[in-house]
Amino acid sequence: MESARDRDDSLDEIHKALRKTYHERLTRLAWLTGTAIILSLLVAYLNRPNAPVANWIQFLVAAIDLFSIIGGLRFVVSIVDPEKYQLAARKELKQTLQSTSVNSPSNKFFEAFLHLERIIRDYIMNRELFVPSKGSAKMFFSFRQMIEALLVNEKINRSFYEELLEINKYRNLVFHGHVTQVDEIMVERTRKAVNKIAELP
Repeated sequence: MESARDRDDSLDEIHKALRKTYHERLTRLAWLTGTAIILSLLVAYLNRPNAPVANWIQFLVAAIDLFSIIGGLRFVVSIVDPEKYQLAARKELKQTLQSTSVNSPSNKFFEAFLHLERIIRDYIMNRELFVPSKGSAKMFFSFRQMIEALLVNEKINRSFYEELLEINKYRNLVFHGHVTQVDEIMVERTRKAVNKIAELP
């Protein structure tokens, strides 16, 4: 996951979502596994030929053991799932989409975003607001690097910077989630951002 994110910083938001999900699942799995081990040891310790542990208790502990094994196997399989990034992106998109908003074809959003990216890059290049390119000798800037350059050089304020981050996050989720419909509100927000960049001195 770390190496994939280093190669493609558009995976940053999805990487964070996956880490959060994995942490939650690992926490539950750790408690379940710990409980299964302790209960199994108790049954083994208390089980005597002349005073056996009740069958229903043995079945209950066996069921907990089985659930912990299945949970561990499911977690391992989910880690190596080749579609884990798409699944995480779709999950995040469901949380960010506004249920009352109008949907638009995803190409409308990508056209607006590409226009935004192009106008920011031109602005930076024309004013020589260069930033170091991660792992590359060429003058190639990621969207995040470019808006950070604008912020550091006081061309935009913190509020607009956060707005651009949100647009970039949405772009990454849409791209990696491979959805065909996007939120019309995000299309309009991207177009407004283009106008704001065009008005910068």
